[in-house]
Amino acid sequence: MMSANPVRPTTHVRLLAWLRARGWLRSAYHALPHPLREAGLKLATCRLRARARFPRTAAWQAWKQAEVPVVQRRQLDGPIPGINILGYIHGQFGLSEAARSYARALIENGVPVALRDFDPGLPGADGDHALDAYLDPRLPHAISIIFVNPDFLERALAELGTARLKGHYVIACWFWELETLPANWLPSLDLVDEIMVATAFVEQAVKRATDKPVFRVPMPLGAPQDSGLQRADFGLPDDAFTFLASFDFNSRMERKNPEAVIWAFLLAFPPERTDVRLLIKSSNGHRFPHWLKHLLAVAAGDPRIIVRDDVIEREHLGALQRCCDAYVSLHRAEGFGLGLAECMAIGKPVIATGWSGNLEFMNDECAALVEYTLEPVGDGHYPGGEGQRWASVDIRHAASWMRKLVDEPGLARAIGERGREHVARVLSAGNAAQRIVLRTNEIQAARHIRVETIQEQQIPGSGRNKL
Repeated sequence: MMSANPVRPTTHVRLLAWLRARGWLRSAYHALPHPLREAGLKLATCRLRARARFPRTAAWQAWKQAEVPVVQRRQLDGPIPGINILGYIHGQFGLSEAARSYARALIENGVPVALRDFDPGLPGADGDHALDAYLDPRLPHAISIIFVNPDFLERALAELGTARLKGHYVIACWFWELETLPANWLPSLDLVDEIMVATAFVEQAVKRATDKPVFRVPMPLGAPQDSGLQRADFGLPDDAFTFLASFDFNSRMERKNPEAVIWAFLLAFPPERTDVRLLIKSSNGHRFPHWLKHLLAVAAGDPRIIVRDDVIEREHLGALQRCCDAYVSLHRAEGFGLGLAECMAIGKPVIATGWSGNLEFMNDECAALVEYTLEPVGDGHYPGGEGQRWASVDIRHAASWMRKLVDEPGLARAIGERGREHVARVLSAGNAAQRIVLRTNEIQAARHIRVETIQEQQIPGSGRNKL
């Protein structure tokens, strides 16, 4: 098996890793006000950001974000309780998209929904306002689903205030990428009544840590969002088979493993193959400039490999996914794998590590699953990864899948179509809404029974023991 990381980190990377390991330096840095930290990072990396940014064509400038109201498509059967959705509603990152995806699924199926936005103080935290019509800070419904992972949960609940949540049944929707929840997440289990998860992989991790109810609702996919940009607008040729890999540096490059995609591409296609391209699209590289420079260095020397680091509108990302021919994720671990699901939904063949959360919506019939071995998570490679394991993909197997998709267009089309049909069933908005409504009805019925029981126990002469 060929190593997924055959290039050793540069001296610059090792130095930055050493600095990051110094706790007192991290504390001093994080003590600075967030706007000051961000401004300093952007100023220090202005040349790097300009080098990695997508060139803007006239079409980028002409595009205007359309405000399309969410419409109710159908009404679910049975009683429908209202639900509060709390999270980073305006954000442009994975957990934000998850909150909006579940909210849209409920809204489109006639469920009363009230949204409450948090500002995490991160880049890309205020870019999507499509659901602003449903914002309601009153939290009018008795059941709340909060899309905030445990590392920020206490802060978010404190922002709401205990009085605001009094009497509410609080469900936390969490995403985690490894087999065991980290120890510093466990106290947050006491802050919620129940946990909702998107995949069986995360479900198993949570159930190992708690006896509280855990229920699984695969994340629903809505209609594709597409700004209409074309290949030329992204600097891509029309006559080359283009692979896309995307990730957010905030999700850790070590886990997303884009280097493995580069090595698989180089192994699959010798330099004389000019009919192929690989686009690595990242975001928030300015916050990890040492890793962005390292990624650019690994890709340097082969003009067929393009690295772009840019936070772009959701509709532009949808256009980019449409313009590419296949999507590749050689991740070491995934809680879900949104980019994979979105590309499958529009009929693109996907190549992915055959392990972790992405198996919720893919199998070897509808995706090109790559072989792997499990290995220990390296020291400092992922927060909460101590003593855990993740996947090391077989680069040669990934390379063989890349060659097949390019050289056998019929196979690529067949995998893409089977993937589209599969996620349409598994990640249906209607199915997700129905599951949530059924569960919330169960919760309300159980709470009603409990209230009645308590009242009966407090009635003198009822024949029941008092509390």
